[in-house]
Amino acid sequence: MNFFEEHYHSIFKRISSFAYDFRVESNGNLICECVTDTFVHVTGYTFEEVNVYGYWLSLVYPNDAPILAKQLDCLLSGQSNVSEFRIITKSDEIRWLRNYAHPAWGEAQGRVIRIYGTAQDITKQMQHDDRIKESESEYYTSLETANATV
Repeated sequence: MNFFEEHYHSIFKRISSFAYDFRVESNGNLICECVTDTFVHVTGYTFEEVNVYGYWLSLVYPNDAPILAKQLDCLLSGQSNVSEFRIITKSDEIRWLRNYAHPAWGEAQGRVIRIYGTAQDITKQMQHDDRIKESESEYYTSLETANATV
């Protein structure tokens, strides 16, 4: 590896996003052909492990499965999509992802033949937002209690 490749690889290992590439088969099945190394850092799973389990579908938090299904419907109809959903990591940790996905249309096939995208780990941001909402709720509850006693 040359200096540029090492530097680029080092940067990708440190960011909380990963890129992926799916081939869409004629029956609608998705075959993950490529995912960047950061995927292992975010999910705990290797590329090979996830391909055995069915990729996103095996990682998505059960209550968020409809979000992923809606995203897939958009993509297969040829529309780009951004969605947020939770996954369960190999260590059973729940993490939030913001998934940016783009379809590639095959003129000869008359359908979407590839899906490219990146997924960003937004867990810390979501936890921060939850703490702010909780703090605001506590503030307003205290304010209402104080006003009720006056």
